[in-house]
Amino acid sequence: MNHPSPAEQDIIRRARQGDDEAFEQLIMRFTPAIFRVVRRMTSDSQEAEAIVQETFLRVWQALPRYKDDRPFFPYLVTIATNIYRDQWRKSKRLDFGGLEPLDESIPNKALNPEQTTEQREILQALADAVSELPPPYRTVIALRYDANLKYQEIAEVLDIPINTVRTHLRRAKMFLKDILTQSFMDDEGK
Repeated sequence: MNHPSPAEQDIIRRARQGDDEAFEQLIMRFTPAIFRVVRRMTSDSQEAEAIVQETFLRVWQALPRYKDDRPFFPYLVTIATNIYRDQWRKSKRLDFGGLEPLDESIPNKALNPEQTTEQREILQALADAVSELPPPYRTVIALRYDANLKYQEIAEVLDIPINTVRTHLRRAKMFLKDILTQSFMDDEGK
């Protein structure tokens, strides 16, 4: 992940100095991306919203200690992930509820209606399969594919060895393959 652009560094610097408008710009800039990551980890959109809000509250409190040499988005993801993990540990519940579509994408004009419907069904099946993963696997999937973090960044965010990240991703992909294969086999048998 790249370091903040000069414009972004300026916004961060002003926010660190207590500029409320600058911090609001950071919130507006990063909320959609952080929400997508957190939403993938939890199957409850209200819980995801609460985690995002708590993330920015903690960022506001910790901003004076933020190191400029560190990319800002992974910093936010680290905080959000830690909040999610803390809440999960407290509740000790596994929430495998359905995962509604994260965002409505604009239909691809090159696809006909049948292809568009098929594409949506496949994406929904994938989202449903991800929601069935155990939380540690769901988390690495969210950090890798929703946050676009590299393996090393995921290891730093989760404070686990990079080989554990690789193992979790490999196992998550195997689970997803099994879930999707079974799902499509069940659909064909109907």
